[in-house]
Amino acid sequence: MSTRLLAGRYELQEKIGDGGMAVVYKAKDRVLFRHVAIKILKPEFAQNAKFIENFRRESQAAASMSHPNIVSIYDVGREGNIHYIVMELIEGYILSDLINEQGAMEWRKAVEIAKQISSALAFAHKNHIIHRDVKPHNVLLTKDGTAKITDFGIASALDSAKDGENTAARLLRTADTDATTIMGSVHYFSPEQARGGYVDEKSDIYSLGIVLYEMLTGQVPFDGENPVDVAKKHLSEDMPYPSAINPDIPPKIEEVVMKATSKLQIDRYASADEMYDALTEAEFATMMSPGRAARHAEEVPAEIEADAAEEVLDETGEMQAAPEIEGDEGKALDKKGKKKEKKPKKKIDKLKLGAIVLALILALPISYLLSSFFGGDRHKEIKAPDFRGMTVETAQEMAQEYKLEIKEGNQVYSSDYEAGLICSQSPDVDADIREGKTITVTVSKGAKEGTVPNLVGKSQADAEYALKKYGYKVGTVTVEANALPEGIVVSQTPAAGEESKPGSRVSFVVSSGKGEDETFVPLLYSSTKDAAIAMLEEAGLKVGNITYEKSSTFAEGVVIWQSVEAKATVKTGTAIDIKVSSGNNEPSQGTGSSTPSIYVDYSQAANDVFWLTVTISDESGTHNQVTRAQRIKADGGERVTLEGTGTGSVTVIFDNNVVAQYSVDFNTGTVK
Repeated sequence: MSTRLLAGRYELQEKIGDGGMAVVYKAKDRVLFRHVAIKILKPEFAQNAKFIENFRRESQAAASMSHPNIVSIYDVGREGNIHYIVMELIEGYILSDLINEQGAMEWRKAVEIAKQISSALAFAHKNHIIHRDVKPHNVLLTKDGTAKITDFGIASALDSAKDGENTAARLLRTADTDATTIMGSVHYFSPEQARGGYVDEKSDIYSLGIVLYEMLTGQVPFDGENPVDVAKKHLSEDMPYPSAINPDIPPKIEEVVMKATSKLQIDRYASADEMYDALTEAEFATMMSPGRAARHAEEVPAEIEADAAEEVLDETGEMQAAPEIEGDEGKALDKKGKKKEKKPKKKIDKLKLGAIVLALILALPISYLLSSFFGGDRHKEIKAPDFRGMTVETAQEMAQEYKLEIKEGNQVYSSDYEAGLICSQSPDVDADIREGKTITVTVSKGAKEGTVPNLVGKSQADAEYALKKYGYKVGTVTVEANALPEGIVVSQTPAAGEESKPGSRVSFVVSSGKGEDETFVPLLYSSTKDAAIAMLEEAGLKVGNITYEKSSTFAEGVVIWQSVEAKATVKTGTAIDIKVSSGNNEPSQGTGSSTPSIYVDYSQAANDVFWLTVTISDESGTHNQVTRAQRIKADGGERVTLEGTGTGSVTVIFDNNVVAQYSVDFNTGTVK
């Protein structure tokens, strides 16, 4: 392989990985004189034009992220029929290989890896990127123990290329030839992925919960002979307690696993940041009150509790095995129920025990001791301040005002921030945190020479200033109708992060807002037929041909296809065709005598352009009435028709923040 040169600069040296969709090579970059990893898509995916289009878009979005726990993407390109990604080379281990070789991990190590992954996911989610395929195979571990998640672009592109139908749902519908490829992923699929439902940030949280389960136990919670069997178990079977496999798992850690893997999205952690905090608190609580196992009350006979309390430590200060249970004749029974002679209890060395207790006390923060003695949690909840654009020294001074700590993390290239300034932080800006928390900041090394800065989202004036600052010239500036506010940069060429010689021109497109005779196509997919018709009329569009198609995935009356994709700009009065599910020859359930609705007020949005989600939880489960649709605050608001069964609740979400919740009776049409 060493003689193969890709794109005139990447010398392929050896194959270091082979997955379901791509082959990974170690390569040498002859331009920057460094080793990189190059992922080359397999031929069967390279022939799918829609997949390639989505793959490039998702990979470029992932390349814009800079986080210490995300594998950096340096380049995305094509040579002939070869499509490739150039990434940071990680000299270390794949998490799946580590689990296969070593089995269950010590809980502290598993929690530390899970915290790093949750930090990476939190950062990605705030950038509106959902991974969709979180699994040990996509987590790399450096030799110093840093976890880095990879493959953000491929899973997203694959799902998008399936004409809206989730890969797992397709497997449930037809046991097709993808079964072998996807078997490794289906063990980590969320229930909503398995049934083809709405996939959001909480789907990644579920998958991370499964990864943590496997790290703690050495095995996945659900297994089967084929992907369909495994996916069905995610849908219908209760999550087994990990402590049933590994009794050494602390109760607080087990609680995190069980909450993260709840069947309902609404019952999981609200965000990856919240899961990170839960892991941190569980870790701290366990260190302060170390228990041997996540025992359930019914599994611990009362008669052994006293013995357990007396024999926690032996004379070496090490934890002893669980106390033995007395048999009918006063003889101790081993785990197989056989009688054995009861050993005399070992006396605890009081001096060593005192030293252990003293060490634990000294390890406690003063604030925790005060809280323990005087009651209550003295750490007030606050929103994480924005330290971006500051020096580390300035951030440390500002952090003192908020009773926070600043920890300097990695240094990265950034086209948005000058060298020495903070370009990102974890937890992110406005995350819910407590006083006393440590904020890890990433510091800019400045723009890498020959790297195009990011202009998207900036005003035209700011974009021109950025180009001048980094040594580029303004190219062609075009204006087109777009959902973004007037004057905001929509796209650019070359894209942000691409290499281009200083002095060359960078062209960009600026939004003009809505044209007088133009409008945007609403997202009709997954809405009811009546709701879709109402949305088209409200947008000034006509209803075209309505056809029906049998579906075992979508309920009767739900739109499963639209002739023009959502957010496309079309002339007012354009006819949009839709395809509606006719169900699976099963009678549909009624939605009551009247149809309830709510008015969504945009004034509560924190940003001028935001994402709207309306989630309904009713007697049939949890689903979305509006699925992450982009909205503009200046438009004022909209009325949303609600579809459901029986009674339930409605949650309105702007970006990732809940802004309103209602109780609804679909039988009477009452909303409270």
